[in-house]
Amino acid sequence: MSQEMSVRAREIARRVARAHAIAEKSDSYVSRSKTQAETLVRIRSLDKTQIRGLETVAHTTDKVSDVTNWLKLRVGRDEKRNKWAREGIGRELLTVLEGLRDDARDIAAQIKQEYPLPDEDADLERQVHLRLIREYLKHLVAHFEYRKGEESG
Repeated sequence: MSQEMSVRAREIARRVARAHAIAEKSDSYVSRSKTQAETLVRIRSLDKTQIRGLETVAHTTDKVSDVTNWLKLRVGRDEKRNKWAREGIGRELLTVLEGLRDDARDIAAQIKQEYPLPDEDADLERQVHLRLIREYLKHLVAHFEYRKGEESG
């Protein structure tokens, strides 16, 4: 029973550490996401529903590839280059989201080292990566909507 309790305590500590590390890293994304949001605002043909669509995909999937594929499709279908392909914003955003994998890898490695479990969670890095994507997009959407609201009003 003591062994089981110890494992359970480490699992809980690990979840708390993961949430804290993600929140801390999220704060470092504010500046970059604001810059990208400003570019999205300049692209007048992109509206709130398109930006919110990306955020919705991130929050309704368990796969990082669903988010990146959604964005790739939008860039690829933008033949007039007046939305997601304009100024390379879709490709740039895709690069940023995929680059968050490095942060996810670092966070996962740190958590595994500090809170080892007998049955190691092989999926931890993917889970952290998806959470970081959600955090980044949360900042991006918030600033985009704030700036769009300023412009219209």
